[in-house]
Amino acid sequence: MNIRSRVSSLTSRVCGLKSVVCSLLSVVCGLWSVTFLSPVYAQTNEGVPAVTGAPPTEAVAKLPSVDELMGNLLARLPSKPISLSGELVTTPAEGEKTRLTLSIQFRYPREATYTIGDAFGKPLEQMTVLRDNGRVSYLYLAGDPIKGAPAPSLDKPIQNTALSWMDLTLGFLWWNGGRIIGQTENRGQPCYVLDRHAPGNGMDPYSSVRLLVDTRVSMLLEATGYDKLANPFRRLSVKSFKKINHDWMIKDLEIENLATHAITLLRVRNAEPAGEPIP
Repeated sequence: MNIRSRVSSLTSRVCGLKSVVCSLLSVVCGLWSVTFLSPVYAQTNEGVPAVTGAPPTEAVAKLPSVDELMGNLLARLPSKPISLSGELVTTPAEGEKTRLTLSIQFRYPREATYTIGDAFGKPLEQMTVLRDNGRVSYLYLAGDPIKGAPAPSLDKPIQNTALSWMDLTLGFLWWNGGRIIGQTENRGQPCYVLDRHAPGNGMDPYSSVRLLVDTRVSMLLEATGYDKLANPFRRLSVKSFKKINHDWMIKDLEIENLATHAITLLRVRNAEPAGEPIP
């Protein structure tokens, strides 16, 4: 075999070996990505459990501030008085479904009244939340007929439902501070992930709450409440929105007690701003 033939043969062998090595590297990289880049958040906030979902899509430096994000979210609440009516449908882990009526009068940012009624609309409980420069007070009615009574703890379940007064009033939206730890997706929607801790006054049912907020329209899509041991025990999931005039509002909200697996669906049927029906 002459020199030219030997060189040609050697070159062919080197190229073949290079192809094998590249293939092996491709397999190794693929296995590494499956093992270490699976869609689970790394724990980035000490004492707060990790969130399952897609990994962050932006660097933390590009995320908005907590005040900016929550300011945009609260700005989505009705700016004019509005009345909502609907129902609470509860499906326990065992047993039959139950239904309650619900009416809400929003007079944000200072006042909101929530009235729970039986299946025929008879009032059973009513809670009014008053907010004034960071101070919060509650007016509560109960009984038959309903009359003034001491306000219950915010972690008290409402009748036989899976939600508490904290869930219904979304009180954790007014907590101070928090930390945006990244981004994820919720049913195909890009979201900011925000951790907030309770004020520490012993009035709140949650030690902390993790919020998923739509990155484009600043709407709350999901909230998970954690106990003092950082165990999740209740989750609120927005199932649909309703456009009222130029504003989007939650139409269907599902609340699941993660301990008992009972589920309550809050469904808004009608909305009337300032006494005028909304088409």
